[in-house]
Amino acid sequence: MANGVHYLEMVEPIKQLKREWRLEEALVLCMQAVETAENDSTAECGIREPAPWYTEQAAIVLRKLKRPDDEEKLLCCYLDHVPKNCMRRTGAVSIAQRLEKLQAKRRTKWS
Repeated sequence: MANGVHYLEMVEPIKQLKREWRLEEALVLCMQAVETAENDSTAECGIREPAPWYTEQAAIVLRKLKRPDDEEKLLCCYLDHVPKNCMRRTGAVSIAQRLEKLQAKRRTKWS
């Protein structure tokens, strides 16, 4: 729960804020949901991955806000919360691919 709202109930408000280009507000909701989802998966004794949608949405918003350092930290943090036995699941793979793409782009930019 974040501010009395279950993170699963934050999907539509996040989508709406993004549609309205209210990115900072969308990011706040995303980060609350990310934290809650990570805590939820930790409470499960690390047997499942956190819900990836919120991390993906936060990463998208961070990219639109041109904050690559924060995006990279967010993606790494998500992957740190994924149990080893869950690393091949779609969410973890998608986040890992996004991180690789970001890091490759940054390496190319500095080359």
